[in-house]
Amino acid sequence: MPPSSGPDSAPGMSPTHERKLEGSGEIALYLRREIRTVQRWERNLGLPIHRLPVGRQNAVYAYPSELDQWYREREAKIKAEEIRHPADAAAALVEIKNHETSSVSPPAPDVESNKGSEPRRLYWLSSIAAILFAALLVSRFVLAPALFKPAAAIQPGGKLRLFVRPFQTVAGDAAQSEFTDGLTSELNNRLGRLDPQRLGVIAPTSSRQLAAKPISELEPLLKLNYVLEGSVRRANDKVRIDISLISAKEQTPLWSDSYTENLTDILKVQDEVADAIAQKLLINLPKSSEGVPAIDPQGYDSYLRGRKYWAIRDLTHSVSAFENAVQSLPNLAQAHAGLASAYALLSQAPNDAVPQAVAGPKAKAEVQKALALDPANVEAHYVRGNILMYYDWDFPAAEAELRQAIRIDPNNPTAHQWLGQYFMTQNRLAEARAETQRALDLDPVSPIFTTALAETSYYARDFDDTIAKANLTLEQFPHFLLAEYWLGSAYREKKMYAEAIQHFRSACSLAPDNPALLMVLGHSLALSGDRQGANAILTQLQTISRQRYVPVLYFAGIHVGLGEFDQAFQEMERAVLEHDDRLIYLAVEPMADPLRSDPRFQRLLASVHLDKLRH
Repeated sequence: MPPSSGPDSAPGMSPTHERKLEGSGEIALYLRREIRTVQRWERNLGLPIHRLPVGRQNAVYAYPSELDQWYREREAKIKAEEIRHPADAAAALVEIKNHETSSVSPPAPDVESNKGSEPRRLYWLSSIAAILFAALLVSRFVLAPALFKPAAAIQPGGKLRLFVRPFQTVAGDAAQSEFTDGLTSELNNRLGRLDPQRLGVIAPTSSRQLAAKPISELEPLLKLNYVLEGSVRRANDKVRIDISLISAKEQTPLWSDSYTENLTDILKVQDEVADAIAQKLLINLPKSSEGVPAIDPQGYDSYLRGRKYWAIRDLTHSVSAFENAVQSLPNLAQAHAGLASAYALLSQAPNDAVPQAVAGPKAKAEVQKALALDPANVEAHYVRGNILMYYDWDFPAAEAELRQAIRIDPNNPTAHQWLGQYFMTQNRLAEARAETQRALDLDPVSPIFTTALAETSYYARDFDDTIAKANLTLEQFPHFLLAEYWLGSAYREKKMYAEAIQHFRSACSLAPDNPALLMVLGHSLALSGDRQGANAILTQLQTISRQRYVPVLYFAGIHVGLGEFDQAFQEMERAVLEHDDRLIYLAVEPMADPLRSDPRFQRLLASVHLDKLRH
């Protein structure tokens, strides 16, 4: 019986003076039953649950006094009903044991029923004991093998796989959709870190791309065990998250719950949701939400915007949003790590918005702040690995940092992809392919990771495979710039210059006046014999360089295509002084093949610490 909480309310009157039990989870906890039991009692036995329409959904709540009165009036029916559902009775026994030391007071004794009723009380105790014993036998030998298999039994040698469908914004409030999207991604990432050895979580990029697909299609496509769905309602300073965990194979709900917190406690509610899901998936983890600091809601909005823009590589807006976030939330490690990742990519091809000398120190400073606040922040470690590789050319230290990021979170796809990029620079192409494939397994439809596979094939001189993988990306993302880039690069190496130029021009139309794209177009025009066209691109780059930063290496690329090797080497030596990030691919880049026999090229490799690679 639920604990007593006060006098009964008058029939037909809502006891508005007492607190509400909000959500199925809180009601179930009060009744010390499973959520499915509460739902069945409402359906079959008239459990007094109230529903307040909100948009297309209902807010569920109940009053303790009404639940107490309902239980007393229907006690015999409840006990008879529990005999028909012994597994739920066993679950109730577990819930009682879990909460017997909590602050909830024990059930109030029914004084009237105790008068002269010792034999009857003993009868009921023995009956309940028999019911619970039967329930335990059923759950132990019948239900447990079917419903609560360990991860290894579900996928031999593999993991449980979870798909987090992008949460819905209640009532379709477009102004809050950005917050909801960011919150879903953050929860997705937290779930991925819960128990990476046993739980694989499909990454947010693929979740967004596959959001509209029914579970019947997702389950075989992604080899799923579970799907998490939910909605977010944000009003004033409160946020409410309603979630459901669904079996992918049976397409039936396994569990649902609601969480309501102040926006300043958003980190806490994210942890609570992640921990609750972990428990339902039989991953026994300690609660991680204790001691989580309150945060500024507007600052957190900026943080989520930074994440959104970084995911689509809109780095200018990402930097701006993250800068606002760290100003409002100076103690949030995730915000500093996000800003570091945006700074790091800001000067790396094909972005090249600012020189390495400007972006590098800013990225390093933010990484140090993130790690000082949270030494286990996975993003800070893989960004530090990126900086060590692209900025410092300290390849052993870069590998160590990237591997540390993966040890912290084996389910992080970016950490695997960037380790794959490291292996590319070191001419360890089989390892590069394996790490990039791991990233793609975690984020199956990410265009960044599919084109990274195309890039690996390009450095391995398998240009037909490069074309196949880049075309596969374009089928799903018709205007994805990097797919056009690697298609053009592969066709150029196959001496199919018309096709190469066509794809490079398509890439340039997607990002007009981008220096990296103009360079590969000018290089291909030169190789095709169109010297006039190549020189026109050189002139265009010189004009752009008077307005913004243009890496000197791009001029060298066109001079290589024109066969002007002395000029190319002069510019490449200047690129070493600029610490140009594309120099770390010199050991594997086919565009540099005409220069490899020249002693000056070996000196360049030594300058970039690439002269002792295994080949």
